[in-house]
Amino acid sequence: MFSNMSFKQKLIIQAVLVFLSMIYIIPLINVLILSLRGGGVENYKQLFSTGMPLGRMLFNSFFVAFLQVVLIVFVSSISAFAFSKMDFKYKNIIYTLVMLTMSIPLISLMTPLFTILKGLKLTNTYTALVLPAATFWMPVAILIQKNYYDSLGNELMEAARVDGCNWFTIYKKIYFPIGMPATINVIVFAFMQSWNDYLNPLLFSKTMDMYTFPMAVVSITTTIRGSRPEVVAACLVIMAIPSILLYVSLQKYLGEGMTAGAVKG
Repeated sequence: MFSNMSFKQKLIIQAVLVFLSMIYIIPLINVLILSLRGGGVENYKQLFSTGMPLGRMLFNSFFVAFLQVVLIVFVSSISAFAFSKMDFKYKNIIYTLVMLTMSIPLISLMTPLFTILKGLKLTNTYTALVLPAATFWMPVAILIQKNYYDSLGNELMEAARVDGCNWFTIYKKIYFPIGMPATINVIVFAFMQSWNDYLNPLLFSKTMDMYTFPMAVVSITTTIRGSRPEVVAACLVIMAIPSILLYVSLQKYLGEGMTAGAVKG
């Protein structure tokens, strides 16, 4: 569609896109410049000499994000395949109920969720940091992958069924590999959601050794260390790097995975 536009139309669209990108890029550049103001790299060294276990917090963020991504991809891809290709009783009703959960405000679930996890003695554990957040993101992941599976058609599935393959083999050997663009979308967004999550660690972490890195940003900002804004900026730069690297490295797959299923036939 873009190739059929006139030069003037392309120029207008590109100008709008450049303007929108500047809204996001300029604050990032300002934070990077601020993090190097005064002491330069010494600001980053001072950040890790504040007495806070930042190394442990970084590990927690990576570990929790990894567990969430694995859980979300495993459950959502199988569920999406089932909703897309299998026929079973009440399938449409179950799928509608799953999608409706996206309309529930997460904040309304915090109190009962905390009460349940506290009763199970799971607070201040990786289980509490992984399961609730993964469950919140699961319907979106199912929606993305189901739309992709819907766009693939049923020919491969029917041929595999004729050859005697069971449903799990069809999913594992055919549709999951072909649906990798949608899976990569889920991986990227699930990682970013987990990496930037502050609410769940705030609720379910009691000790600093279970804190994730977003809590370090807030802790530094709200203490005497926040009197040096360049140190806070250095913490923000470190927090932004993993998400940016992951997004840039997998960018070529994101458009295909998000737009598949928009037009079928």
